[in-house]
Amino acid sequence: MNILFLFCSLPNLSNKQGLFSSLIHEFASHGHHVLVSSKAKNSSKTEIVDENGIQVLRIGGPEFTAVSNNVKKALAYQQYVLKQRHYVKKYWGKEKIDLIISHSLPPELAYVVGGLKKHYKCPFYLIQSDYTWQDAVAYGFFGRKSPIARYYQYWERKAFKLADYIGVPTKGNVRFARLQYPWLKEELFAVYPFWQRTMGVEKGGGIKEKYGLQGKFVVMYGGNVGPAQRIEHLVDLAEQVQEYEDIVFIILGKGSRLQAIKDMVVEKALKNVIFKDFLPQQDYLQFLAACDAGLIMLNEVHATPNFPSKTMSYFDLQVPVLAAVDYVTDFGQFLEETGTGLWSYSGDTETFKQNLLTLYQNPSLVEAIKEKQKAYFDKYMQPEYAYTMIMEQVNRKEE
Repeated sequence: MNILFLFCSLPNLSNKQGLFSSLIHEFASHGHHVLVSSKAKNSSKTEIVDENGIQVLRIGGPEFTAVSNNVKKALAYQQYVLKQRHYVKKYWGKEKIDLIISHSLPPELAYVVGGLKKHYKCPFYLIQSDYTWQDAVAYGFFGRKSPIARYYQYWERKAFKLADYIGVPTKGNVRFARLQYPWLKEELFAVYPFWQRTMGVEKGGGIKEKYGLQGKFVVMYGGNVGPAQRIEHLVDLAEQVQEYEDIVFIILGKGSRLQAIKDMVVEKALKNVIFKDFLPQQDYLQFLAACDAGLIMLNEVHATPNFPSKTMSYFDLQVPVLAAVDYVTDFGQFLEETGTGLWSYSGDTETFKQNLLTLYQNPSLVEAIKEKQKAYFDKYMQPEYAYTMIMEQVNRKEE
């Protein structure tokens, strides 16, 4: 098949580890002719480049990632989608395309898909990984009936209407999408987790000793420290388990709430919370692999089902998951069904604490969780599995 992948942001394909990079390479490895379009990084130049044997149309223009000014970011997105639709037709308008694959962020990509689907007369596969306006409303950024919400809902609805196939990570995503848009038929959906190539990290090597944590039960939170994560609940948990002197929490990341979290830790005089601003990638992965639990934090006001991307790294490195999640996601049920971690609702500090102590006091349970993570990762979280699920769905409809 000739397959066109459309993105707004995509790392150079010399790196095969990324979520979509690995999927693109998986399609190419199965003999498909793959074309890719995405934003050029820090460049105004538009050109076709070869990235690890794959043709990529890199489109120049203003940056929209890591831009704090929302107006500039929004305008940059508008400019980008207009350019992408134009330049794909300009450079590849005469190509025969059998399938377009894109994802749900930003929803304005529906403008690009709509024009190209009509041009190529081919189906569209939507990988639904994010919802934009629902969470923004839940966090109070704008009202549910505001012009901004209506704008994003328009493009989200359009993306769903254009989709001939939809891939989602959990059953909860199917229920949520059909609740929002009841006209979506269940047979449009396929459920499979996100995917990641194994990182091949060597474990051991005295990494805990290197950071002065030998003999400690280390609980890691790595990633963004913002409103969506509600790291305040982690601080509450740390306060509740101070009597266990060998339990240590590591917070490694940046974000708008980081300083406030540091202030909370100082105010509570907590000695069991350690902040690290940065580690080289390989050191971070080795450190994570040596941790005894990996945290997943979701603010209880979160309004959409979420499958946190760090789950794949935890499973790959066999780090038991300790999760505090919102009331909409079914991620907790996923952990239960797979036996790969323990969960509570965000804000339920007592259950959060009991789950932590269950891991802390039961080494045999920890080992069982690790074995299940390894088995699940190897079978269901590989790019090859996602590729197989996508192709089975496409081939089934064609029959």
